[in-house]
Amino acid sequence: MRGGVLPVAALVLGLTAGCSSEQETYCQAVEDHRAELSDIAASEQPGAVLGALDAYRDLREEAPSDLRDEWSQVVTRLEALQQALDDAGVDPASYDPATTPDGLPEEDRRAIEAAARDLGQAETVEAMGGIEQQALDVCKAPLSQ
Repeated sequence: MRGGVLPVAALVLGLTAGCSSEQETYCQAVEDHRAELSDIAASEQPGAVLGALDAYRDLREEAPSDLRDEWSQVVTRLEALQQALDDAGVDPASYDPATTPDGLPEEDRRAIEAAARDLGQAETVEAMGGIEQQALDVCKAPLSQ
């Protein structure tokens, strides 16, 4: 019986060591992107959040396995909004949904509005909240300042 305990203990230690390293790598990525994400969060420019896509993609790649679904939710929704704007040929910095640009086809306007609505859905907001909380709890730092 004793011979079975040591291999199991070694396996558990090996798995938890991998988790620690995964967390450290992720926390370093959070630190590396904090200034950039702080600037984006402070921006009053429409569509500024789309500037976070590259940082968010990197954080998704570095995220521990328990956060990958949340990061995928956020990144996928942002990518959908970026794609809708790109398809319509609309600059996110100048788009105001209250005043539809002249010549913007109704189909494009609807696609942009749908992507923006999806980004604001509860599941995406909750995913971002979980990401923020994980950064505070595990990395002891917010994603942005």
